[in-house]
Amino acid sequence: MKPWKSLALLASISLSLAACGGSGPGKAAPTNKLTVWMMTGGPGDNKIIGDVTKQFNEKHPDVKVTVEVQQWDNIVTKLTTALASDNPPDIVEMGNTQTPMLTASGALAELTDKKGEFESSDQWLAGLAGPSTYQGKLYATPLYGGTKVVMYSKKMFAAAGIDKPPATVDDLIADCGKLAKAHTSTPNFSAFYMPGQYWFAGMPFLFGKGGTIATSTDNKWTAQMSSAENQAGLAEWKKFQNGCSTPSSIGANTDSPDQDQIFADQKAAMIYVKAWEPGAVAEKNAKAAADAGYFIMPGYEAGKPLPVIVAGSTIGIAQNSPNKDMAVDWLKIITGKEFQQTMTRTIHQLPVVAAFLPTTGNVPEVLKLGAQAATVSQALPSTPGEATLETESYNEQFFSKIAKGADIAGAAKDYDKHATEAFNAQSGQR
Repeated sequence: MKPWKSLALLASISLSLAACGGSGPGKAAPTNKLTVWMMTGGPGDNKIIGDVTKQFNEKHPDVKVTVEVQQWDNIVTKLTTALASDNPPDIVEMGNTQTPMLTASGALAELTDKKGEFESSDQWLAGLAGPSTYQGKLYATPLYGGTKVVMYSKKMFAAAGIDKPPATVDDLIADCGKLAKAHTSTPNFSAFYMPGQYWFAGMPFLFGKGGTIATSTDNKWTAQMSSAENQAGLAEWKKFQNGCSTPSSIGANTDSPDQDQIFADQKAAMIYVKAWEPGAVAEKNAKAAADAGYFIMPGYEAGKPLPVIVAGSTIGIAQNSPNKDMAVDWLKIITGKEFQQTMTRTIHQLPVVAAFLPTTGNVPEVLKLGAQAATVSQALPSTPGEATLETESYNEQFFSKIAKGADIAGAAKDYDKHATEAFNAQSGQR
């Protein structure tokens, strides 16, 4: 499967940037306006974003800041056009997997020499700091993060004689057996509902064995799915998925069917959730949500949870912006501790530094545990090709294939061939 949609987008950005006329990228005179593109569902889509502008205007009182909220659908194409123009938005929010693609194209301004000016930048969550850095240079900053923890039914655990969360993966699988036995009368019951395509849940099983998605040498990426560590992790993933979830879930994703609805319908004792999902469960069944508890996905040894993937957004400055210095000042505020804590309390997203997590106020338990889980994480490969795999849903199909019983060594070899080509295609390396 080689549609290479992301490659085509990258090429169009690069060509457009090369064609820009006038005084050249970034050389236009500064203006008294700052245009910021923020994405729906994030801090820019909430009234708290006014706090950033208010503080910014204390230093730049004559500058008008306009925040424009964008939809995620088709955003890469929209960014392609906007960033390549002579009049781009000064600041743009991006998904973490989109960042390397936009960076590689030359669309974002380099921030390497400014990194030390961002509060606690040496402690940024690895899952967001990784995509913000490309070939050793910084082109964006983390904005907010999100990871996942286990949501479970306390009532179901008690009915199965389970009095505490599992300490290891083996304990978890054993608990799945107890839960299944206690709910034999519930049709299509999952002790732990786990869609086979849920690769964000599957990859940690590989990380826990010491695996990694890919390695980079001299800016050339090599996928590592065939490593002994990753193959051992894939075997554990299959054992867990097959042993804890229903057969019908093997080819499913989290949305079809909706895993929150399954939990709300009490057809599952556990699901793996983002911070906002308990609220979705509550809307469907308030009693089920009130009964819920949470724990971090355990690892192969007690006290060593599986490393997680941290998703979320980054934020950068357009290479063609004439207002780079002002834009840096705005970024310092939105990534600083004061605003990050306001954001966490208000929209329940992880702050860019784990130590920024508020100790008071409205911070749900699921978010506190998510912040703890995020301290043990691995970043996705910082290459435009990661967005290609996302466009193709390649990772989802791969993990589902393993759950279905595909030969692990053969499937891993195929993965490495395809992913390595994707990771290097957009840099001219193969």
